[in-house]
Amino acid sequence: MLLTESAKIVTRNNTQLLQIDNSFANAEISLFGGHILSFIPKHDNRERLWVSEKAIFDGQKPIRGGIPVCWPWFGPHATNTNLAAHGYVRTQTWKIIETKETDSGTHITLAPNSSNDDGLSGTTQLTLSIIVGRQLKIQLSTTNIGAESLTYNCALHSYFAISDIHQCELRGLSGQYSDKTRDFQICDTPHHYKFNEETDRVHLQQPKQLSIIDEQTTTNILSSGHDSIVVWNPWKQKSISMIDMADNSYLTMLCVETAVTQNQEVKVGETHTLEQVII
Repeated sequence: MLLTESAKIVTRNNTQLLQIDNSFANAEISLFGGHILSFIPKHDNRERLWVSEKAIFDGQKPIRGGIPVCWPWFGPHATNTNLAAHGYVRTQTWKIIETKETDSGTHITLAPNSSNDDGLSGTTQLTLSIIVGRQLKIQLSTTNIGAESLTYNCALHSYFAISDIHQCELRGLSGQYSDKTRDFQICDTPHHYKFNEETDRVHLQQPKQLSIIDEQTTTNILSSGHDSIVVWNPWKQKSISMIDMADNSYLTMLCVETAVTQNQEVKVGETHTLEQVII
């Protein structure tokens, strides 16, 4: 596979990383999991993504942080508790299908070793398209190449870097959400969406833009192809319990996930694309 001048492959422990350095930004993508680890636009040199200082790069365990690809289910499998949470492609090595340079930045297309495994009924072709430019554009596309319609769930499980969760506010959500920490109780979205406890919420909404306001900085998130936004922070006790998070990790991260949680149907020959743009 020929890489563009802006791209190179390095190895960290047992994991191959694709590094991008172009006139717009620096980025890093783990080929294990098709997992974006870093995006730093050069106009402000601010890292948008958070990766745990204790993240494990052994080519087996999912990496904590960045943008994990959850597919073809989100959370536990609906019927088989023996299957791994969040699907099977985040623990596969992905292939580089193409890299190219355009006026908008470096375009990368990745595909998993296989998009068909236990837990999914149907035959699919999965690709991840990434554009590293002034903004980061991610498209997860599922094409049904089988003989029958299929349904699936997925998410771009993005971990955003913040300076202090206590000073952070999320803007752009309204209405109600389902609260996993309260046995899926339906709650009203606060007008000032701030954080002071463990947060695991599914908002069944399709906002086009969300904003993370963090002291003097703003990160904007554009989404399409989704039916939900998932907001997650483990808070202190769960951070302590996770081997791949430091005890105080919850202070400097917030997950705002562009997701499909309500079973997306894809008819024969059609493609569904989940998209997130980070600015």
